[in-house]
Amino acid sequence: MPAMPTKKAREADPVVTSRCRAPRTGAEDRRRQLLDTAEALLATGGSDALRMDHVARAAGVTRPVVYGHFTNRDGLVVALLERHSQRLSEHEALATVGATSFDEYLRNATRAYLSAAFVHGPALRALVAGEHLSPAIESARSRIWGKAASTWAKRYRTHYDLSATDANALAVSHLAALSALAGSCIDGRLEPGRAVDLHVTSTLAALDAISGRARTLG
Repeated sequence: MPAMPTKKAREADPVVTSRCRAPRTGAEDRRRQLLDTAEALLATGGSDALRMDHVARAAGVTRPVVYGHFTNRDGLVVALLERHSQRLSEHEALATVGATSFDEYLRNATRAYLSAAFVHGPALRALVAGEHLSPAIESARSRIWGKAASTWAKRYRTHYDLSATDANALAVSHLAALSALAGSCIDGRLEPGRAVDLHVTSTLAALDAISGRARTLG
């Protein structure tokens, strides 16, 4: 009978080593995996399914691994909200390249938002609608919402004669309306193309009306 290989020999054998040691996942990839897992749990099980131990089990890791990336459940939820916001921004940036007018920019950006929301939104929508949000989560959501509104308000003022106050108020109103339209699309109550037309038409009409009124009063 052949002698068993020594520990040193086993460690030197690439075949044995690859069999005994699972490749480690980098921190960035692991974080992405955990967020993907959390999002999938939300989509299938709702808010109640989003627990740190459930995420660990579904991802095939231990709870300390999850806590190593997210301090607690609130931290995990905030990370999901931030990633969703980043996705929306990236979709919008890609969709609006080459737009030659504000009307075209708005239409392309609206279409991109609804597309991203249709794919990734149900999970986040289930979370926000399914529980009383903690101060940490509500603060993060308000910060993300405020940043988006500020960005759109600046775009409005680039093309229309609006005060900063009016532009920001319109941006907040339009984002709320767009979010509601996305919900209707997700629920199957409204066709995405129709939602785009409704949002673009109402937004441009409001901008024209408020801008014209400002010029008249001025």
